[in-house]
Order: sequence, then structure tokens, then C-alpha cells
Amino acid sequence: MDRSQPIIGGEVGDWNLFFATTAGSAATLVGLLFVATQLHLGVFSDPKNRWAALAQSTLTILATAFALSLSFLIPMLSTQVRGEIILLGAAVAIWRGIRIWWPVFRLTDKDRGHLFVQSFWLLLLPFAVYIYLLTGAVGLLKGDATAYVNVAGALLTMFVVALRNTWRLVVNVEQEGH
Repeated sequence: MDRSQPIIGGEVGDWNLFFATTAGSAATLVGLLFVATQLHLGVFSDPKNRWAALAQSTLTILATAFALSLSFLIPMLSTQVRGEIILLGAAVAIWRGIRIWWPVFRLTDKDRGHLFVQSFWLLLLPFAVYIYLLTGAVGLLKGDATAYVNVAGALLTMFVVALRNTWRLVVNVEQEGH
């Protein structure tokens, strides 16, 4: 094997550094999420707590970004297999998102505005990002190498959402009370 060649040949070769960086970034943000949960451990013990739901949703986003980024570094996978991996990852992430959001949605002591904001960050925005990710998967399944741009855009958007959520978990849990 020639070490001067990228791990992934052909159409994905230029994306090696991007996917390696996103995998490392996801792992780093999981570390920050771990710190956030350790700072306020009592808050996260109740699965119906909105902060616990936000932490679980963020972990799902980061785990999906990490797993997909790592899978794109596996040599010799075809574009179609990469599309199938994304389909599976997005399906699991959507299912987890609904399971995390539902107990918080069912709480009756919240006002409608607050419920909308929670639903936006826990379900609606991640769902939109996963749909964007699925557009990349469909493109890859069709053999379109330019679909990597959609995958990359979705991964970057996942980081924006996860970074915002993690920051709220680190800073705002104590300020807003439990």
C-alpha cells in the first residue's frame, strides 16, 4: 500500500481530512457533554427532565456524527454502501430523537411557548438536519459523488446544534434552576 495515497480512493479521497476532523470534533464535544453532566449530575437523573432530554438528544447527535464520520474513513466502501450507512444512522437518530422528546412533550406543567422551544431544539431542528443528511444518502445511493457536500453540510449543522445544546447544559442549567 502506497502511504502517499489517501486511505479512501477515488471520489472520497479529498474528504479524508474532513471526516477525520469531524470524528475528532464529535469525540471532543462528547467530552464537553460529559463535563456538563458531571457538573449537574442530579439534574440528569430524571429522564423526563428537559435538561436530561437535551443532554440525551445532544449525545445522539454527536454519536451519529462520530459514527458516520468514522464509517467514511473505512477504505474500500462503495458510495452506495456509504449511503446505506447514512440511512441506518439517520433512522436510528430519528427514532432516538422521538423517544427522547416524547416524555418531555407529555409533561403538562409547561406553557405552550416553552413547549415549542423545547420541541424545536429536541425534535424539529435535529429532524430537519437528519432529513438534510438523508438527501446526501439518497444521492450516494444513486452514485452521485457530489452528495458528499450534503453529508458534510449536515455534519457541520449537527455540530452547530450540538455545540449550542452543550453550551446551554454547561452554563444555563444552574442559572435557570432545575
